[in-house]
Amino acid sequence: MRTSRKPGIWAQSMSAITLASSQNLLSRVTWCALTVLLLTTVHHVYGAYVYHTPWRLHVAFISAVAAAAIVGSVLVLRRHAADVADHLAFWAFVGVTIILPVAAIGLFEGAYNHVLKDALYLAGASTSLMIRMFPPPAYELPNDAFFEITGVMQVVPASATGWLLYRLVRSRCGAATNRDLLKLDR
Repeated sequence: MRTSRKPGIWAQSMSAITLASSQNLLSRVTWCALTVLLLTTVHHVYGAYVYHTPWRLHVAFISAVAAAAIVGSVLVLRRHAADVADHLAFWAFVGVTIILPVAAIGLFEGAYNHVLKDALYLAGASTSLMIRMFPPPAYELPNDAFFEITGVMQVVPASATGWLLYRLVRSRCGAATNRDLLKLDR
């Protein structure tokens, strides 16, 4: 027969450390994700102006909606502890952050649209290959340093966001496992 006892001081302190670590990671992921969204907004607004392509401005709207979803999720996470709202907010945060700042902006926009394009261009790839892989008017061959630098720079905070988000999910899932083990220990 199991006796009801409270978790020991070690288990309580580990739980507090895990919570503090998760909160720190949550803040870091949030700031990195918002940096990606701000950088891509500057990049696309500048591109819309320089290349006379106003359709690029839609990225500013998408970034604003994504930033609102991320910040809203964080606010819910800070107010609710281990309830349904907390779980929904966490996975909404993870989903929006993976889809927009990490995948769409970091991998596609930054890595493919700029890093690969600039690497091929600098390596002397043929114009026909460049136009086939990066057809106008959606893409511009490198001819503006600020546009290309801000495009490539998107990869840096997006990579940091992805790595920190991975650590946050592992930390949170590990914390849930530890809580379950503590319940079994009682």
